[in-house]
Amino acid sequence: MNQNLQRMPEEELKKEIRDFLEKRKVLVLCTCSNNIPRATPMDFYMDKNSEDFNLYVGPAPGRKLKNMEENPKISIGIYTPMDTGKIQGMQITASGRERLIFMKEGDEGFKEAQKIVRGRRKLLLKIYPEKIELLDYDFIKKGYSRLQILEL
Repeated sequence: MNQNLQRMPEEELKKEIRDFLEKRKVLVLCTCSNNIPRATPMDFYMDKNSEDFNLYVGPAPGRKLKNMEENPKISIGIYTPMDTGKIQGMQITASGRERLIFMKEGDEGFKEAQKIVRGRRKLLLKIYPEKIELLDYDFIKKGYSRLQILEL
């Protein structure tokens, strides 16, 4: 990699991340239990009135929930389809029960979260990212490294 390529200023990176997330609706949630990984495509939502990058999903019961109960470490992949001619992708990591908040009717924050997601949900998961990695080869044209990382 060219040593002249550099880190993007944080505010510019935050704008790039928000723009990327706002144009996408599906993520792949990766969980693991007993060294058996599971990747689950899911629709996701963001609070458009907030400056944070918290994501909301409405997980149906299944292996991913059991995995997160046993091992509260997740990775999320979001990408731009290759037929667009762009090479772009995002990886988000979050670890610990304080970053993976399950909410149901009656829980604090549930009503507000329910307004963010589409459709009525019995269970919502609010994800507080700890690290966001955004890969975009177009960043090179701006003099930045193609991989930019935001630690939260």
